[in-house]
Amino acid sequence: MNDLNSPLFKAIFETDIPRVVLKANAPDFTILAYNQAYDDSTHNHGRNLTGLSLWEAYPDNDSPVAKMLLSEGLLTVTRDKKNLKLPVFQYQIPTTEGSQKEDSWWQIEIIPVLDASGEVDLLITNNRNLTEQILSERKLNSSLKREEDLNMALAETHEELAASNEELQASVEELLSANEALSQSQGDLEFLNIELEERIALRTKDLESNRHLLENIIQTTPVAMTLLRGDDLIIEHPNPHMLHIWQRSREQTVGRKITDVFPELHEQQFPALLAEVFKTGKKIAMPEVPVDISHTDGSRKLIYVNFSYDPIFDDAGKAEYILATVIDITEIVENRKLLETNRFDLQVIGEELAASNEELAATNEELAATNEELQESQENLFKNNEALSNAEESLRLALESGNLGTYSVDLSSRKFNISARAREFYGLEPDGDVYWNEITATVVPEYLPVIEQARKDAILNGLPYDVQYPIVPKSGNQIRWIRVVGKSISATEAKSGKFIGVIIDITQEVEHRNEIEESERRFRTMAEGTDVLISVGDETGDAVYFNQAWIDLTGIEMNKLLGTQWTKLIHPEDKDLFWGVYLSAFEKQIPFTGEFRILNKEGDYRWLLAKGPPRFNEDGSFEGYICSCIDITDLKRDEQRKNDFIGMVSHELKTPLTAINGFVQVLQSKAKKESNDYFLLALDKTLNQIRKMTTMINGFLNVSRLESAQLVIQKAEFNLNKLLAEMVEESDLIQYSHTITLSVKENITINADRDKIGNVISNLLSNAIKYSAAGTVVHVSCNITGNEVTVSVADQGIGISGDDAKKLFQRYYRVGSNQTISGFGIGLYLSAEIVQRHGGKIWVESTEGEGSTFLFSLPL
Repeated sequence: MNDLNSPLFKAIFETDIPRVVLKANAPDFTILAYNQAYDDSTHNHGRNLTGLSLWEAYPDNDSPVAKMLLSEGLLTVTRDKKNLKLPVFQYQIPTTEGSQKEDSWWQIEIIPVLDASGEVDLLITNNRNLTEQILSERKLNSSLKREEDLNMALAETHEELAASNEELQASVEELLSANEALSQSQGDLEFLNIELEERIALRTKDLESNRHLLENIIQTTPVAMTLLRGDDLIIEHPNPHMLHIWQRSREQTVGRKITDVFPELHEQQFPALLAEVFKTGKKIAMPEVPVDISHTDGSRKLIYVNFSYDPIFDDAGKAEYILATVIDITEIVENRKLLETNRFDLQVIGEELAASNEELAATNEELAATNEELQESQENLFKNNEALSNAEESLRLALESGNLGTYSVDLSSRKFNISARAREFYGLEPDGDVYWNEITATVVPEYLPVIEQARKDAILNGLPYDVQYPIVPKSGNQIRWIRVVGKSISATEAKSGKFIGVIIDITQEVEHRNEIEESERRFRTMAEGTDVLISVGDETGDAVYFNQAWIDLTGIEMNKLLGTQWTKLIHPEDKDLFWGVYLSAFEKQIPFTGEFRILNKEGDYRWLLAKGPPRFNEDGSFEGYICSCIDITDLKRDEQRKNDFIGMVSHELKTPLTAINGFVQVLQSKAKKESNDYFLLALDKTLNQIRKMTTMINGFLNVSRLESAQLVIQKAEFNLNKLLAEMVEESDLIQYSHTITLSVKENITINADRDKIGNVISNLLSNAIKYSAAGTVVHVSCNITGNEVTVSVADQGIGISGDDAKKLFQRYYRVGSNQTISGFGIGLYLSAEIVQRHGGKIWVESTEGEGSTFLFSLPL
């Protein structure tokens, strides 16, 4: 109801056409508003009809047929939700003085206005008083009959000729009046076009902002990342971590092919893998891959990386970029390999120690059995001790080379026997005695209870000793993380108890783990602090996380949305469609995009636009989706209002245009009878402009139908050669400035919508003529290639730049340098939609200043 008082509604509603807004509350049909033109045309004499039922406002039954026709029409539109134009009917209205009634003839068009749920809320009636027209037609018919009688009697007089000229002058004046109304409507459309361009500019600004945000994310992420564009793999936006791995500057890499920056990659697997990503659109991830990197000084270094290549798709679903993510794990791999080597050596030494102990036990038994073999046993013991010493030395060297420290603690004296590498970890002097309190003094205090408890468990209960804790070495203030592994050796009669083991520096490992945890915290902070609805799904398709924006919208706690419970909130009409899109993407593990309505906490449905990229582990296994949704309810409503407005205005424009067309044809008939060449030429040009205006209005109607899902493709087999010939012949009829040639090599029959394909060909021919100089040739050709038929329209016009060619098929887009040429930028947009809905494709090949060739292909 508030919309009826808005300035926009009043500006559209207060026209020369009598209009009434009715509430769709059958059978009453309450009058909500009517314009001044209606009040004047019905001689209402100031009576206030607002709030009355239609039948209360007009209770008299002088015209029962008209009342029945109107009632049935209102009920039909309410039920079918489609525009309806009633037949012309006779109805009595008060005279200007109001004392009597007079006969009048009316034609009413009923237009439904839908509410947000898709039901008819209002009915707009356009009431056209055709009394003068019908009376004029009767008078005209009578005059024509009289003229025919007079012609037969050969008694036409000069006075009747003057009367005919006066009628012709009146018709011309009516035509000029109609042209003025048409100009006013065109101004309204231009205003609407400006408003739409402003909205498009705003949307473009939002997209640019999102692109800038993506660049910032890439530059600030702690992982090495870059974008590779197109089949040539052009480097874009490498972040500092990636430049560090490459050992290159931004100037040496950005805008260049990756194979030009790193020629050695030609001999490796990466170019083929990147080409595979562009071809299939599937992510590739591989762990621990060796890469040979060439430095700028000519040296080469082998590094190990975990990498993944993620495709980024354009609007057509084609891979446009590859997001390359690289984690340098060279140090980790080298340390692991060294650790594995040392572990194997340690195992061999342990086995040797065990064998030596067995031999030593056997020797002791032999010593107890006989003193005679004492000397021999002593010699064997000496050899075994020497081997043991050598083994210990080998173990020490292996541990030192593996960045591992060793230690042993005398449990009675608490004195440490600690290796040189371990002394470096703790910042101790290279030599000198070390005791337990010196070691614990370097430990961050809050970890001391943990260490003490683990030591007691190992000594008293025989449990493994394995703890990690931070230390502050004596030689500096930088915290280091170490891992200490050991075991307790019980005391014997000969020796006191000991505690032995190894010490490992795990600072880099802990820092890496902390970076990952910090990254997760940042993600959660960003997710909870944004208005965008963010959710996370696992590898089974179940939702495992919803951010606060979801809870604010639905009013439901997160634990009641998990799994698939959240789908209960999707509008029943959208659920199957959106779920089908999601499951299809889930099976292929590719990104998905979809729209659906969700029930909010107020009980209303809101439109959401959902986008979800897949997640993969480092080993390439699928991990689920991260989905982001934005509220597009207002945008949907604006689009619906715009489509309704365009449809209504286009319908309104067609009515006077049809009348003008009829008048012009009548005038043409008279001009031919009178052989008035000047009038014939002027009327031909007028009729040509009417055809152009009709084509433009039909374009707007098709855009409205397209965006309301009402543009239906009705396929049937037809001869394409015949259609092309008809379109060329039709173009020749309405233009004389260009030569159009047609070249078809073979007879071609296709299964498609003949009228829609005809519209595409007509639009391409019209553009070719419009954008090329008079006297030039437009060439149309058609040929079969494989399982497709391709139609081309080539001109010798001004040509199109590369930037314009990329945007040419977008809605309302016009080439900036040609704004003086008429048009609204919808012809090529509609043509592209029609071709794509036939499963074909449309494109342009052009060079500025040398002409353009527009082509489209359809499957046979």
